[in-house]
Amino acid sequence: MYAVIGKVEIKPNRADEALSMIEGGVAMVRGMPGSGGGYWARTVDGELIQHSFWLFDTEANARAAEATYNTLRDMPDAPATLVSVDVCEVIGQT
Repeated sequence: MYAVIGKVEIKPNRADEALSMIEGGVAMVRGMPGSGGGYWARTVDGELIQHSFWLFDTEANARAAEATYNTLRDMPDAPATLVSVDVCEVIGQT
């Protein structure tokens, strides 16, 4: 199993807009080949950072999702700025 782990910084006064976009993100991740679901989380203190954790069955499918995530770099009007995105092998779970 592989994970695409992304980090974005929510722009000032755009937290609600970014939150409303998660519904579309859920549908997008569900429709990706090999998707095993996804999670989104936000910091509770300080700078407003949002993390995405998407699961995939193969590295190839995770890399395809990473390419989609990277399109945030080309969206200057998005409510968040892309900080990072990584493809990781899942090496343990509870």
